Amino acid sequence: MIGVCICGARGRMGRMLTELIIEADDLVLSSALEKSGHADLGLELGPDKVKLTDDAQAALRAAEVVLDFSLPQAVCQHLQLASSKKKPLITGTTGFSAEQIKQIEQAAKDIPIVLSANMSRGVFVLNRLAQQAARALVEYDAEIFEIHHKDKVDSPSGTAKQLSQAIEAARGGPGQEIYGRLGLRQTTEIGLCSARGGDVVGEHQVMFLGAGEQIILTHRASSRKHFCLGALAAVRFIGVTKPGRSAGLYSMADVFEEC
Repeated sequence: MIGVCICGARGRMGRMLTELIIEADDLVLSSALEKSGHADLGLELGPDKVKLTDDAQAALRAAEVVLDFSLPQAVCQHLQLASSKKKPLITGTTGFSAEQIKQIEQAAKDIPIVLSANMSRGVFVLNRLAQQAARALVEYDAEIFEIHHKDKVDSPSGTAKQLSQAIEAARGGPGQEIYGRLGLRQTTEIGLCSARGGDVVGEHQVMFLGAGEQIILTHRASSRKHFCLGALAAVRFIGVTKPGRSAGLYSMADVFEEC
């Protein structure tokens, strides 16, 4: 059994992850963490009656693996604790600054970390298809559209940026990311367009637009369950051996290629 601490346990992802961990045969909910002042602090979760706490030190101490879906600043605070306690950490949080990414990369020298803007197996496949198309359709214009619920904090989504980076890597050079579009399109641009509204879980379209034809790859999520299942695959990946995987920064490609 792998003991898991969920950070951001009462958020959209945290609630579903809690339910799935409680149902799993090989995972156990060791602790659940939320921000100070949260209305649900003290709530007992699952058959083991794990109390929701704001004590990060105690929460991380109780678990073998930290699964963090809180906000970027909180993730970085938890990362420092996880590093000091030699606890592996997995996060699907998006919206990190360049400085925060450096902090994550530094911590990965001491502990294993899985970092991904999207933990869905379907989005992993979408990335691979986008790379394949980008290599085969070098002269085609690449555009990315994404839509999410009205409360999503970051825009464009971390997944859209991930897809743009995959296209750039496949074409062997930096493209110029354009957020929204105003004026004439330039040849090397990769356009990212976002929409926010309602309760949309998430949709991403990667478009390759040529003279006389268009290739459009679409991933549409109707539930967060697939993101959660990917996150739990990452927990199993990072906690599969004892005393654990070597320190390093891992992606969902590492997870899915092994699972």
